[in-house]
Parts: sequence; C-alpha cells; structure tokens
Amino acid sequence: MNPFFAVVCLILLTCVLLLLPLLPALAELHSKSDALPLSVIQQHTGEIRFFADGFRSYMKGLGPALRECVSSGTHATGTMPDGSEYLVLGRGAEALALPFREQNEFRPVMIASATDLLLPSETNFSKDIYSAASVIGSTKNRYRAILAEEDIRLGRESSVMRWVHAVGEFSADPGCRLYGRVSSDTGIRLSAECSFLRLNAPYIAVGPEADPARVFPEIPAGTTPQQRLFHDGDFEIRAGEVFQGNLVVRGRLRIGAGARVRGSVKSEQELALEPGASVEGCLISASTMQIGFDCMIHGPVIAEHTALLQKGTRCGTLQNPTTVSAPNIEVEEGVVVFGTLWAREQGQAVASL
Repeated sequence: MNPFFAVVCLILLTCVLLLLPLLPALAELHSKSDALPLSVIQQHTGEIRFFADGFRSYMKGLGPALRECVSSGTHATGTMPDGSEYLVLGRGAEALALPFREQNEFRPVMIASATDLLLPSETNFSKDIYSAASVIGSTKNRYRAILAEEDIRLGRESSVMRWVHAVGEFSADPGCRLYGRVSSDTGIRLSAECSFLRLNAPYIAVGPEADPARVFPEIPAGTTPQQRLFHDGDFEIRAGEVFQGNLVVRGRLRIGAGARVRGSVKSEQELALEPGASVEGCLISASTMQIGFDCMIHGPVIAEHTALLQKGTRCGTLQNPTTVSAPNIEVEEGVVVFGTLWAREQGQAVASL
C-alpha cells in the first residue's frame, strides 16, 4: 500500500472517531427537537406540604373505618394494602390507656383518630399519626410524622423526625426539637428552647407575647426606589435617617436606630440593624446579620452564616409573606415571621433578654 495513502486513511479515521461523540449535538443544533423546558417531577419541587398531602390521600382508604369507629365509639385494627398495620380510634382519648410504649418497640402501628387524639408521654411513635380533629401530645415523645385536620400541640421536650402539618395552629412547648418540616394552614407558635429547621405558615410566632395581629405600617404607593448606590468599604445609615434606593456595601453595614430604608440592602460583611429600624425591600448579608429590637423587614431576609432576630422584630406581613433563611438562625421570644423560617443547619428559639 502507498505510504501516503495509508497516512491519509489514518488521519481520516481519527477525525471520524473524534466527531462521532459530537453527532447528537450537531443533529440537535440543526433540528432543535429538544428545545422545550424540562419537565419537573412534582415531588422534587420543594413544596413543604408535599408529604402531608400524600399522606392525606393515603388515609382516604381508612375513611369508612373512621366513620364506623366514631359512630360506635370503638376502635379497629387492620393492615393497609402496602402491609402497614393501623389502629383506628373512635375516641382519641383511648390512646392514653393503650400500651404504645411497649408495642412500638416490637410492632409499630400507624394511628388514626376520628376525634381529638390525646397521646401518652415518653413514647416513641415510629409510624405516622393522623387525626381528623386535633393532636395533643404529652411530654418527651418522639414522632415520625403527624397530620391533623385541626390543631397540633407537642408537649415539652418532644421531637419530630420527618414532618408535621396542621390545618389549625401548630404549637410546641419548651425544649421541643423539630428536625423535619413543620407547616400549618393557620399559624405556628414556638416556645423558648425549641430547635427547628424549616417552618412555613401564614405566621410563625415565637413566645406567648408575639402578636401576629400587631399593625404593620403599609408601604405608600408609588415609592419604588430608582437609584442604586455601591459603596466600597464600611457604611452607616445614621439613626432616624431615611435612605431612598437600593444599597450594596462591600464592607460592614450598620442601619441606625429608627432609620428607614426605602429599598433593598446587601452587605458583603456583617450587617446590623439597631432597634426600630425598617427595610422595605430585601435584607441580605454575605456574612452574619443581627436584627435589633422592634425592627420591621418587608422583604426576604438572607444571611450566608448566622442571623439573629431580636424581640419585637417582624418579617413580612399576612398579605405579603416572606422568607428568612440562613444556615444558623436564632430568634428571640416576641419575633413574628410571616411565611417561611428556614435554618439550613440549625435554628433555635431563645428567651428574650
């Protein structure tokens, strides 16, 4: 064979091998047959009520048993199609006399109640719990998941491993540990010494004195800020000052007592709000954030490290809920958040100083 011809064949063969992996991309570039948005699987959308909605649908199969038990005032046992054992109570108060502590160690059962469910103390409920009314738990219980069509109250030093949803108000006594998602269609109220991760409700109130009904000043119409200020270094908005516009600071940012920001602010280092300050837009810190007493934030609150919210602070409104998010969040009694409170690593409710 001619050496020149052999070299040309080798080069051509090498080029073909290099182009083969690119053929699908070249074909798509020419025909554009896959230009539509990707279909999102709903279970991965991050909806905090996803598990509760799924469990409610699952429990529809026990509807006849619940109605029969509530009319007869008795209880019933059985097995769901997936093999899970269940206990249906016509009277939720019966749960106080049942040996759940011993039974759950060997053969856990799912509990469903047609009336208010009263649960004994120091018990590990390793299967999901459903109540067509309220759930009232005693102290030092451990729960896997709870769904109630009315209120839920957890006793002191109880814990939830996966999720909780209440159509009514959810409340947790001191020392509760909420490792999973907690949501409510009405509101959430935490006591001091409770830990949490992700909470969502029309209002999230910390401590007995936190009042969601307290009037929040409305933002006047037509005040959308137009100017944007970039500042290289530390910056301070003096006490009582009104700052019009959006602000980005490369250093530390301090907003003085009673100051008002009619826009959004972002700081690349520490951000501090002194008592009575208000921000009508977003509040963002690439470091730590400290929000003082009686501050008012209308938009999202995001910190990359730690956020401290002191007594009397309110974030969002019932009409315009918002999100407070940081790896570590500490909220004092008297704080109210409307919307979502999300501690990506650790959240803690603490007594006010």
